Amino acid sequence: MFITTLPIIFTYIHLFSAIEAVVFLAAIGGLVYVYTPEPQRTWQEKPGKNWYQFLKAAWLGELRLWRAFWPFFLFVNGVLYYADYRIAAVTYTIASWKTVQGMLFLPIIWWTVSVWQCTRHSRYKVYGALARTMTIALYLDLILRIYLSSQHPNTLFDCRLLIMQYGDCL
Repeated sequence: MFITTLPIIFTYIHLFSAIEAVVFLAAIGGLVYVYTPEPQRTWQEKPGKNWYQFLKAAWLGELRLWRAFWPFFLFVNGVLYYADYRIAAVTYTIASWKTVQGMLFLPIIWWTVSVWQCTRHSRYKVYGALARTMTIALYLDLILRIYLSSQHPNTLFDCRLLIMQYGDCL
């Protein structure tokens, strides 16, 4: 998250400064920490037998937080990093890039609900707050991506080489 968007914002657009971004994210983290519930110490996890049971248990908040958070966090960041790599190699258009973000929409909703439900099953309260803050940060990154692709497409895409989709770059 923020690997591509924040450097473009800080370098070319100057929408906000790095200090403002740090203060904003720290304020969100502090608010999330205040509203994160305390972990349950007596809870026991019941492992699922297949992927469906794993996904259902995560959705219902019946897994340890790390089992609901880390697999999808690595997956979604890998997909976004790969899409950004393809943009840098000028093999993805704006439409392709938006399609990747659209395909991630429902899995991100699942991940958000799962993390929010499973924060009661973390070792420390701060882990739950960090996981919740990271889900909010993902939404902020996606908002910045949409902003960049619609308002400043030339900062992300090489519009000279996108002949078929040149209208997206205007």
